[in-house]
Amino acid sequence: MSKNYVTSESSKKTLYIFGIGGTGSRVLKAMTLLLASGCQLEGGFSQIVPIIIDPDKSNGDLNRTKHLMRLYQEIRSEIEEPSDFFQQEISSIENIENDESKSISEHNFQWDLKDVDSGTFEDYIKFQTLNSDEGNNDQNFVKLFYSQKNLDSSLNVGFKGNPNMGVVVLNQITESDQFRNFAKGFNDGDAIFIINSIFGGTGAAGLPLLLKNIRKNEKVVNYRKIRDSKVGAITFLPYFSVDNKTDADNEIKSETFDEKAKVALSYYNRTIINNNELNAIYFIGNKTKGKNYVYSVGGESQKNHANFLELIGALSIFDFCSNEYFKDHDKTVVKEFGLKKTYSNVIDLFHLDDSTRNKVEEHLAKFKVFSDYLTSKYGLSKAKNVSRWTKNKLNRRFPVAKSRNSTLTESFFDSPEFSTIESFVNYFNRWIKEMEDNNPSFIPFRNKSSQNQPLDILSNDKTFNSKRYKLLDQSNNRFITKKEIIGSKKEKTLKYTILIRLFEHSLKELYTKNRENYER
Repeated sequence: MSKNYVTSESSKKTLYIFGIGGTGSRVLKAMTLLLASGCQLEGGFSQIVPIIIDPDKSNGDLNRTKHLMRLYQEIRSEIEEPSDFFQQEISSIENIENDESKSISEHNFQWDLKDVDSGTFEDYIKFQTLNSDEGNNDQNFVKLFYSQKNLDSSLNVGFKGNPNMGVVVLNQITESDQFRNFAKGFNDGDAIFIINSIFGGTGAAGLPLLLKNIRKNEKVVNYRKIRDSKVGAITFLPYFSVDNKTDADNEIKSETFDEKAKVALSYYNRTIINNNELNAIYFIGNKTKGKNYVYSVGGESQKNHANFLELIGALSIFDFCSNEYFKDHDKTVVKEFGLKKTYSNVIDLFHLDDSTRNKVEEHLAKFKVFSDYLTSKYGLSKAKNVSRWTKNKLNRRFPVAKSRNSTLTESFFDSPEFSTIESFVNYFNRWIKEMEDNNPSFIPFRNKSSQNQPLDILSNDKTFNSKRYKLLDQSNNRFITKKEIIGSKKEKTLKYTILIRLFEHSLKELYTKNRENYER
């Protein structure tokens, strides 16, 4: 099949987001959940293309993120003209490469790295083929830069905090078909954002390498368009610690994080920032390092709990897209994140500055209620086949022949299609809970009394009961017969359209009423 690359005149304005290493995957997870709740990119970006770069293919954080993004695509593709939840389009390089392609695959979000699934770093650089003659010993020269432990290290779980190894392996990226396809599909107005950490191996090596090829590699297709594009990045300073192992030879040691960050930061300042290779760079970290994560060198066992700082990392992408101040700026703009006020044990939405809070508060509130309602024993499980919005023949005042049917019947809620929605909202609820249980603890909606919340039915206190959800059922019953919800009789409705539209309308109404009470 021939590949149809879209011309710049007809293409969508795209933001390419490179998530490098485990931190990149976790920030992309937060980004996906924010987009699902209705948060939208400013700056005219109609779609984002997440690109994960990580040699650790079995990494638990990475695979959870890929699965989540696939669910997002599946759900969004079955909503007619999404206007709130799932509004922003998430695509892959394969979707951009062929604009007629509707393929949805987790694999498409990650770029393959060759020769890292088996073997050691020594095998990768073909160390044994190097000259070892006395007086002309290339092997000894290489050992000036790499320890024997480096050479013996397996690559299938990443670079274990060694950017000197990472930069060698990641250098293959620009020779890949995926990078060539990215370059071919790049258009005027598209932009790039890069997520990395500075205290590991994959992330610290990945940012300078990507920038070198974005700004200086004239062999890249569409070189001038890519070189002249707006490029932003968020670099994570140390923000967590890992449990110490009894084994003295454990390869990941929290006590080395700060020193590695200082060295990398000095290099970034001398090169990336001083040479103005980025339009904007964001820094974020946590001096206290928070709660210790379970030690894992990588692989499936690496499933770190969601962290508030990763949410802020995702919000930096929104800030990058909304700010125009660096458009014609000659120097890299450096930004750091700070809270509006101090906190003791828990951070909530009111610790954020007003502009940041206003970007997310309503969206998170509505999607939290949506997620809780669908999974709570007080919500959907009580409403199925009882509340009018879950029954057929909605317009009872008309003859049966003119009545319209709701697709939101018991058979829909028991179907595999609905299980996709359930899986997604379970991800959302776990994400919120993990941030709550982490340190710093982030609880977006803390209840002091029922009147202190923007959305009253969000209460998580011990007196919570089913009466709060009756408001939502009543609103759903009123809205379900509206044409903008259920459409015309002749309209072929995509399978998630009615569910999403119904809850968007009802939650918007409830949020507005409760927000007015809250502000009074």
